Amino acid sequence: MNEPAHAWWDFGYAGVFVCVFLEQVGVPIPAFPALLAAGALVASGTLSLTLCLIVAVVAGLAADNVWYGIGRAKGTHVLHLMCRLSWKPDGCVGKTKGLFSQHGSKTLVFAKFVPGLSVLAPPLAGITKVPFPRFILYDGLGTIIWALPPLLVGAYFQKGYEALASQAQSMEGYLPWICGTMIVAVLAWRYVNRRLYLQALREGLREGIKPEELKRMMDGSEDVIVLDIRDEYEAKANPITIAKSQWIPYPKLLKRIRDLPSDKPIVVFCDWPEDHAASTVMRAFKKAGLAQARPLLNGLRGWIESGFETVGLEPASSTATAA
Repeated sequence: MNEPAHAWWDFGYAGVFVCVFLEQVGVPIPAFPALLAAGALVASGTLSLTLCLIVAVVAGLAADNVWYGIGRAKGTHVLHLMCRLSWKPDGCVGKTKGLFSQHGSKTLVFAKFVPGLSVLAPPLAGITKVPFPRFILYDGLGTIIWALPPLLVGAYFQKGYEALASQAQSMEGYLPWICGTMIVAVLAWRYVNRRLYLQALREGLREGIKPEELKRMMDGSEDVIVLDIRDEYEAKANPITIAKSQWIPYPKLLKRIRDLPSDKPIVVFCDWPEDHAASTVMRAFKKAGLAQARPLLNGLRGWIESGFETVGLEPASSTATAA
């Protein structure tokens, strides 16, 4: 084979593997340019299209298997961790759960084309106990569909890449500064947006009720309505709930707000502290005029840590969904 004309991709197949693996495992390094450059090297005879595709698929499956295994072992805790690392905690997770509700494991086929979904779909497949052979089938098919187009496009536009590489070679001394500036700018943008989002989230939970206060209300004579608004996946992963509460997943609850009484205290809770779903529901409650509605601070986790009673939950049962 000829020597690579692109100095940046002298690592060949190893470079393709590393870039694809790092992107799919969650590191903010885009693999698309690497696949385009690999396609250009395919056209020049330096690399093989078949081997490039195999390497990309193996790298993608390796990274996705890591998240699948973590999701299967750790349940929703891994989603909570990924939420904290995201600039908009739980928002992207909610969208991923919605897509899984509609399409099931077939979501893996197109997951890599949706920003954020690419990393979140494999652990969610593990959480929902998607059979491993089915996971490999759909995830492998999705990786092939995702990796092949940039390889073909890169091969088609090889001449343009030659010119781009030549220009980049002349700017070699400035590239570290350019890349560093871009990374700092992206991190600053993410930080500012995260701060604004968390501020809005805290505003929605500002009038929350502590577990101890809710326990006193439930033990007393007050007729309080306690709603477990976790979605189906979180309920299945952690099938316990507060005693005497009613489970209504928040997407369904948002459609049934008018059925709730405005003259009774209502407390809603999710699985973890400062949950996006609780904040979203509280904003909808305020618009509907439910002045006595409040979120449970620290969610179900705070209730459990306070040592209060919980009961088993059957998410698929008709009694729970009809509550």
